[in-house]
Amino acid sequence: MIEKTLYYNIADLQLEITLPKESDLSIILPNFQPFLSDFISDKPVSCRVYFSLVDLDFDRENSTLLSDISIIWGDRFTFHETEDFYWTLIQYGSDPSKYWKMRSSKDFKLNTIYCGNIGDKKNNFISWYCMVAFAQSALLHKCILIHASVVTNDKFGYAFLGKSGTGKSTHSRLWLAYLQGFNLLNDDNPAIRVTNDSILIYGTPWSGKTPCYINDVRPLKGLVRLKQAPYNLFEIRKNKDALLALLPSCSAIRWNKNLYSTLVNILIDIINLTTIAELQCLPNESAAKLCFNELNKE
Repeated sequence: MIEKTLYYNIADLQLEITLPKESDLSIILPNFQPFLSDFISDKPVSCRVYFSLVDLDFDRENSTLLSDISIIWGDRFTFHETEDFYWTLIQYGSDPSKYWKMRSSKDFKLNTIYCGNIGDKKNNFISWYCMVAFAQSALLHKCILIHASVVTNDKFGYAFLGKSGTGKSTHSRLWLAYLQGFNLLNDDNPAIRVTNDSILIYGTPWSGKTPCYINDVRPLKGLVRLKQAPYNLFEIRKNKDALLALLPSCSAIRWNKNLYSTLVNILIDIINLTTIAELQCLPNESAAKLCFNELNKE
């Protein structure tokens, strides 16, 4: 098989993808196109993803099932561990014996995806596999993917967290509607990176149901966890309460002690360097303006 290798600059980290030469990632992964880059020698390659046309030999009997719960894939998903690898399986079609597979090293730096003949069709599971690999490997570079909606102006980024259905996207739209100079950066999985004594928030190729794939970055002004309420109340969270506000929204393999402890350490840095808050709110103009004003107090 003749191959080609492409590089994508995400959060100032490089994602390397190797695939059959005839495959067109601009069609398969159109959301990645704004991040396409030449190889940059002074930026680390966070992880490498290799596409295999040959099925991967997964030994189910000698594996440990770690999870079969996925909001996205339902009962089609399983996640396993063997002595040397993690395996992420997604059943395709109606045949329970057929799976798309990703085999990953324990640090997710090296990943092989089996997806049959990928052709030139957009496949959401391919994008999702790449997100899983990048989210774990990026932790080793003080970078996290976080489930959030993010708005930016010309100075800062502001991120809104919460359970699905809480109103993260709605709150972002309120900022766009009632506060001047704001744009949507990402609506589902932005990246946050700790660099020196500052925190930066980046757009990524993963933005949920909202097609917002923007390769841009801002200093992070604050992270706000939203809760629905019949009133608007903004409260700062510190120390343990701040950690508990952030942790449920982060992407990390809980079964890998090294990666999970790395995540917690990154969150502690974030807590020490920016504002963490909770906003109990209505979906209205007053909530957006209250949140903006509180985050921008000196």
